[in-house]
This record gives sequence, C-alpha cells and structure tokens, in this order.
Amino acid sequence: NCTTALHLARHGHTVVATMRNLAKAGPLEAAARAESLPLVLRELDVTRQESIDHAVAATREREGAVDVLVNNAGIGGATPLELTPEDEHRAMFEANYWGAIRMIQAVLPAMRERGAGCIVNVTSIAGRVATPNQIAYSASKHALAAASEALAHEVAAFGIRVAIIEPGVVQTAIFENSASATRYDKTSP
Repeated sequence: NCTTALHLARHGHTVVATMRNLAKAGPLEAAARAESLPLVLRELDVTRQESIDHAVAATREREGAVDVLVNNAGIGGATPLELTPEDEHRAMFEANYWGAIRMIQAVLPAMRERGAGCIVNVTSIAGRVATPNQIAYSASKHALAAASEALAHEVAAFGIRVAIIEPGVVQTAIFENSASATRYDKTSP
C-alpha cells in the first residue's frame, strides 16, 4: 500500500509502486515528489499476464533487478457463501492468490540466479482464522499463506526468503473497492 511504499522509499530503497489504475496514484505521487523520494509508479494488473510481463520487464530495464517483491494486490467482499456468485469467488482467487503466484513466477528465476531475494506476501488474519461472510476472501488468503510456507522451503537453499504478513482489519481502499461484492440480505437464512 501507499504507506509501505513511502516508508521504504524514505529509507533509501528504490520503490516501484504498482497499481491497476494509475488515475488513483495522485496522493502517492504527490507525497513522493514532495519529499524527492526514489519512487516510480507503474501500471500493473496482476490478473493479466501481459501486464505482469510488461511491468517486470520495464522494471528490470529501468530500475534493475527486483530484490524484494511485495505482493499486496487484492480484492475483498463480504457475502455469505450461499449468495456469492461464482464469478466473484473466482475473481478473488485470481487477484489474491493467482496474482501473487504469477508475480512470484515472474521474478523468481532471476532471484535464484543471483542467489538472493525476498518475497513478501500480504495475506490476512482472515486466511488464518476464516471468517463468516468472507469465505472466498478467507480461502484465497489461506491458499496464499500455504503456498508461501511451502515456497519458503523450496527457495531457502537459493538465498531467497519468503515472508507472510497477516494483518487484521485495516482501513484501506479495499473496503470501498469491494462495495459491489458486499451484500447482506436480512431475509436470508
């Protein structure tokens, strides 16, 4: 998120902050410019392989190797399973799980060749303790946490670390962005 990107840039790291919609980048861009921070904004939709390929190639060409990958893209929603359309359930897995997997696969070979790197996957406490009305979200975050744990063992011998961050509820744009996937029917059983 913006806070993490600014924190890392303030501490001397070159940050490539990515987002699906660069039209929403104004506040981050203004903050980075005001402090002359080493922060670059780049468009990236983790649900589209061509977007990943373009963003990773542009980053390697302009900023160099990806030393640390922070996977924090995600979508949410809060609807009982019985009322959750399958396309919304699948969309959460596309963004929350498959998006991170695609990003890892895009940077992992170069990290392995260099013998160094760090992959940080932002899951959720809802992936550890599943919550009612958030089954699709909880399941996608649990899947990413499980993949992260196994991946840590796969890549440790290559000097690559894998970390999982499982925050609780934090007021971010995910709530307004997922409003259309949040529904409660008081007459529903």
